[in-house]
Amino acid sequence: MILKPTLNIKQIHRLVSDKKIPPLTLIGDAYSKLNQHQPQLQAFRSIGEVPSASPKGLLAGVTVSVKDLYAVTGFDTYAGSPLALLEFNSSGTLVKRLTSAGAHVCGKTHTVEFAFGGLGTNPHWPVPVNPFDTQQHRVPGGSSSGAPVSLWMGACQLALGSDTAGSVRVPAAFCGTFGLKTSVGRWEKDGIVPLAPSVDTAGLLALSAADALWGFAVLDPATSNNPKAFIDQSTLTKKSIQGARIGVITALFEGCEGGIDKQVLNALAKLEAAGAVLVELDWPYLEETYQLFLEGGFSALEFPAFIKTEARTPWFEQLAPSTKMRFAHLTDADIADAPARVAEKSALINTFNQAAETLLKRVDFAVCPTCPISAPTLAYVEASMEHYKERNIQALRNTQVANLQHLCAATLPCGLDDYDMPLGLQIMMGHGQDQQLMHWSCTVESIIGDAKHHYN
Repeated sequence: MILKPTLNIKQIHRLVSDKKIPPLTLIGDAYSKLNQHQPQLQAFRSIGEVPSASPKGLLAGVTVSVKDLYAVTGFDTYAGSPLALLEFNSSGTLVKRLTSAGAHVCGKTHTVEFAFGGLGTNPHWPVPVNPFDTQQHRVPGGSSSGAPVSLWMGACQLALGSDTAGSVRVPAAFCGTFGLKTSVGRWEKDGIVPLAPSVDTAGLLALSAADALWGFAVLDPATSNNPKAFIDQSTLTKKSIQGARIGVITALFEGCEGGIDKQVLNALAKLEAAGAVLVELDWPYLEETYQLFLEGGFSALEFPAFIKTEARTPWFEQLAPSTKMRFAHLTDADIADAPARVAEKSALINTFNQAAETLLKRVDFAVCPTCPISAPTLAYVEASMEHYKERNIQALRNTQVANLQHLCAATLPCGLDDYDMPLGLQIMMGHGQDQQLMHWSCTVESIIGDAKHHYN
């Protein structure tokens, strides 16, 4: 059931600015689609209401879904757990930027419990349905599991997510949308339930990089004071792919299933035909980064400080086994030692980052498949913990590199694999290169096509 959302943000802005369609009409239409498809696709944990007053601003008429890890005034925050976290009840900086620009929050989307997982499963709440398989329930990817599904429902044009090891890019790739993981420390995290503060990043999903550009312009601290200027500049000075050097991370093409590697190479061939130069890269510290990821990254060290307190005992006691297994074995001494171990791992990441940044100077950006696997069925990953672990690790294999090497990254839809499921092309750039990443994403998209091009 691939739905056909119609208007993009540029069109909405023009229609509202020219007074051809009132914002409330557009918002009402979004709610109609949301309510029509929610019973089948289950993207939302809670749903908002059409506002009484017409919003004003750059994003008037645009609706946004928000991952239920973010506090939003007027909504409870569960973070995928069975109990509301009452202290997360007021919108943080990012949500405020969107609503101040006229965007309307249509609801809170489901998340993996406390964002622990890349597949999108959750025993406490319904698992959103990947809309690309109408025969069986495939996972949407996680932990921002409801975000891409909400976009295909036509409920919104932008979806806020978060990314600690791939939690924006994996669901975006599994469900055929654009997804942005920002540089660590770039976007404010107040009002967002933490998982691993050392590497947690806020992120954004949309059906196109062109739509995400509008959201980025409003959200990014470097552009939020004058977002329209950034959007206009991006349009007027669009980067040319002619002569662009694209670094191909060959090692991350290995072990791809279902022809994913071939589809990504086909996309790169289109970029090469348009004038890009492909450069093979021997990416630094891939094995070491992967080992750090397999050891739990930072999540197993930093999340206990949030959850293993007396005040949060009710939440800890109800954690799912797949969540608790990651740190339940830790003793009080281990937790006391966690800051020292975090410092050690942070020093490692700085080493990884410096090597990656040096290599990236040879190219304009680096690429690889976003995920080496397609979305598995919910039945398969729920059949055993072994199935879950194996697919979860594989899903996050290529995305965690950007997190554990302090890079920014995006995923663009890249056609269908051999199972007729979406796949993504991942672009990685150096820390702090987020504006350039958005520019390059729009350029690449103009050549290989956006979600509507590939799937409608």
